[in-house]
Amino acid sequence: MDNKKMVLAYGLTAQEIAELKNAQMTVKEITAVMASMKIGQIIEGLKFEIYNKEMPKEKVILFNNFSDKELDFSVKLARVVAGRECILAVVTPTSIDWTFEYLLEHLVEERGWFKNRAQENNKQ
Repeated sequence: MDNKKMVLAYGLTAQEIAELKNAQMTVKEITAVMASMKIGQIIEGLKFEIYNKEMPKEKVILFNNFSDKELDFSVKLARVVAGRECILAVVTPTSIDWTFEYLLEHLVEERGWFKNRAQENNKQ
């Protein structure tokens, strides 16, 4: 597989996607009908529109094949463009074989865990 540097975006508005593209990022939009596709298939440019369930209303940006320096800049930009509630993640050797639906489920759970931890720490 050609492991291209790109941003995979889900749930972003057309304006937000345009702003990422204006920053010279290659952006591939993930739609709800692509949820059963593996991340690697999406990166390869495949598009199977076969999913017919309701997907969570979330904003997600996945970074694929970014250097640490590029990632640092891109995360800051993504926070400005898509907001603080947007879930940001890096495609890993493990997650590349997951379906987008499965990855999104885990990212939402992880965000909830971190929010709960932060609230518990603020109470102490």
